[in-house]
Amino acid sequence: MRLVMQGSLVLALITVVGVPSAKVPTLAQDAPAVVVERPFSPPPPEPPSTDSVVLVVLDGARWQEVLVATDPKFASGEDRGVAAEAVMPTLHRMIEEGVVIGAPDHGPPMVATGPHFVSLPGYNEIFSGRSPFACMDNECPATRLPTLVDEVRAGASDVAVFSSWGPIVRAAALHPSDIVRSTGETGTGAFRADRATADQALAYFAERRPTFLFLGLGEPDEFAHRGDYAGYLGSLRQADAILGELRDLLSQMGDRGRRTSVFVTCDHGRSDDFQDHGGPWPESSRVWLVGAGGAIPARGFVESARRHRLADIAPTIRVLLHLPTDLSSGAGAPIDELLPPP
Repeated sequence: MRLVMQGSLVLALITVVGVPSAKVPTLAQDAPAVVVERPFSPPPPEPPSTDSVVLVVLDGARWQEVLVATDPKFASGEDRGVAAEAVMPTLHRMIEEGVVIGAPDHGPPMVATGPHFVSLPGYNEIFSGRSPFACMDNECPATRLPTLVDEVRAGASDVAVFSSWGPIVRAAALHPSDIVRSTGETGTGAFRADRATADQALAYFAERRPTFLFLGLGEPDEFAHRGDYAGYLGSLRQADAILGELRDLLSQMGDRGRRTSVFVTCDHGRSDDFQDHGGPWPESSRVWLVGAGGAIPARGFVESARRHRLADIAPTIRVLLHLPTDLSSGAGAPIDELLPPP
């Protein structure tokens, strides 16, 4: 027998003449197999993103009823003392899941640039993302510059504009014939009921799923001008139900629905007497904005660091849809509170 020492391991080598050598088990054969199990770690989820946008404007819907409560000066019967969450529950669920800008006691107010706080200048500001210096009243000519709608359309994306108020087409796009649009009653452009406008817009959205959809609901302003406070509240409740139908559609669209950001705002506010708005009533400059879905973070009622305006909506959407920045004079700036962290 020969013993060979290798470190602390002793290998016995046995050689016997005329006898086959015995097979000596090795250390590897004696030891059981060791299996290292590592816990499964799923890949981190992709950060939320925005592939499409729906922009809803409630014409002349002031912040008081939308964000606080019904006005005791004008409400009667069961409408007295009703919280905004009860008037527009769907919108307030959106606030919980997203962001509201312009709420009272949350930093500087959000405003329409003005100086004339009426519809067509407000819509020009919303669609262009610029101060509406070329549009001072509801009789101003059609826009001479490309708008957000034109920019999205230039990327070969489907865009559509639906509105109860016909003249909005003059603000929506530089080339309105290139987009899907239905503004006012077909053939006349006269004011169309919000329910009919919404039915058309939601049907188109469900079938075509455009990258950008605009829905303009005009009945809040119509009822307010008549001094019909109950009708005004009814129009807000109807608008909220339409938002609920939109959210139901998005929930059925899977990943596309999850990647859609919805914005809700107004084109101007109202005077303290509720019926009026415009330059003589500077308080009617105050507006508000709610955004939720897609890449918009859930921040709820945020304290704005600066005063935002309607011209900031389009730049915010441009960031979400990865469109070029507008560096022209009078252009707004993206609303950081509505954007995901860098």
